Order: sequence, then structure tokens, then C-alpha cells
Amino acid sequence: MNMNDKAARFDKMVRERKDDELGLFEKYDEILCKIRKKIIDSKAKTVIDIGCGTGNLCGQLSKTIEVIGIDKSKEMLEGAKEKYKNMKFVQGSFLDKAFMQNKADIVVTTFAFHALKEDQKKAAIKNMLGYLKRDGKIIIADYMFKNDLEKEKCKKNLLFLERRELWEAVNCKYYSKVEVLENYVRQLGLEVNSEYIVNFTWIVEIVKKS
Repeated sequence: MNMNDKAARFDKMVRERKDDELGLFEKYDEILCKIRKKIIDSKAKTVIDIGCGTGNLCGQLSKTIEVIGIDKSKEMLEGAKEKYKNMKFVQGSFLDKAFMQNKADIVVTTFAFHALKEDQKKAAIKNMLGYLKRDGKIIIADYMFKNDLEKEKCKKNLLFLERRELWEAVNCKYYSKVEVLENYVRQLGLEVNSEYIVNFTWIVEIVKKS
């Protein structure tokens, strides 16, 4: 298999959205543009993108700012390297301790956080905070439910429509509960703001206060 087959398949999937009955990649490009604008507006000089995949989010920003992409997939990183020569890359994951402390203006992740179990999410947030300067920001764009009630409504609706396979596709992942995530972040003494985008997608911003 060609080293970049996995990366190429991913890029094709998010663009063509074939068989995306749950609308997981609806407004994919618009969401990435929205996050890039947040990064630009913040005047960030150093950004860490965890679960960077093929660099679709921050690759184009790497011409003017320092971008470090982290992904556990060697194939994804190879694909990103081919597309974006200015990006720096590290093979790793959310659960690795920060390899540089208090250096990044923004730590961002898109459509990757749902791979983590609840205790892993907490560990990941602490690791991401380790990278950040004071007043730095974490931006998480991912599939989430507002709370348990919304998750149960989704389940009932899909089962009513006799689409158990779609519910199982959702339930086999670890979609965050926005209210639970917000409560945990506030317990850490941090500011948090959440915005619903479309279907399952939310954007959560966490500020490391000085």
C-alpha cells in the first residue's frame, strides 16, 4: 500500500461526504475557516494542532506562523508533509505530556477529541494546557451532545427511524457532553465558551487565564 493512501482517502471522504448520513462532515470547510479566523484574529504566533491529520486546518497558516502538527498516524503525517512544507510535525497523541511548556498561543483540535474516553479527555485537556502561554487558548471542534438528555433524544429518534446502525456508529465513539466538559473546565478555574454549529458539531474554547 502506498504510504499516503490513508491520507488521500481521508481528504476525499471529508470533501465528497459519500455515505455521510449523519452529516458528520457537513460544513467541514466552513468550520475550518471559522477556526482559522479565530487563530488569525488572536494574532497567534505559535499554534499546536493535535490530531492534525493531513493538515487541512492549519497547513495554510504555516506560511506566516509557526504551526506544529501532532498526529498518531504516520500515514497522515506523511500526507500532511507533502501538502505543507512549512509545517512542523510530531508523531504523538493527546495523551502525551507537553513536549514544550508554556510556548503556544493556541492549541487546537478538530474532529479528533471523540476518540478519547472521559478520563482521557480530562488528561488531554491538562496536557494541552501545558503547551499554552498564559492567556493562551484551547479550541476544540468536535462531535458532542449538549447533555445526556440530547443524547437520549438522538438515540430514540434513530431507533424510531429503524436506523440502529447509525445509532451504533454514534454510540461506539465518545462524544463529549458539553455541560460536563464545561463543568470540568470551570473546576480547573478556566474560562470556557461553547458554540453549537451543525448536527453533532460544537466548538468549545478554553482560556488559560493569567
